[in-house]
Amino acid sequence: MSEFTLPANSKVGTGRHWPSPGNGGRVKNFRIYRWDPDTTANPSLDTYEIDLDHCGPMVLDALVKINDQIDPTLSYRRSCREGVCGSCAMNIDGHNTLACLTPIDTLKEGTSRYHAAAHICLS
Repeated sequence: MSEFTLPANSKVGTGRHWPSPGNGGRVKNFRIYRWDPDTTANPSLDTYEIDLDHCGPMVLDALVKINDQIDPTLSYRRSCREGVCGSCAMNIDGHNTLACLTPIDTLKEGTSRYHAAAHICLS
């Protein structure tokens, strides 16, 4: 079992904003919880704008897009992409589920929140 200790009086702050390149038609905001246990900095929520017309249909596809094309410092766990292994388990909009089985179109409108089992939170 992992144990994480946040800095004293820790409050989640506003992180970086990564706007969508261009003016895509269907843009979804993903807010990701970021925290580095090796520093004394408070955690923050980074916001990523994803053009859904240039992204796969699942939440995991959005994470892959963010990591590959926007912010390579984002880390998350995944393996089978078929809902078998459970490595992409996270809390998405308040529900524990798998990112590989959750269609982006089923998320609430506006900004969605995600919290990975390990150390990221998308929203």
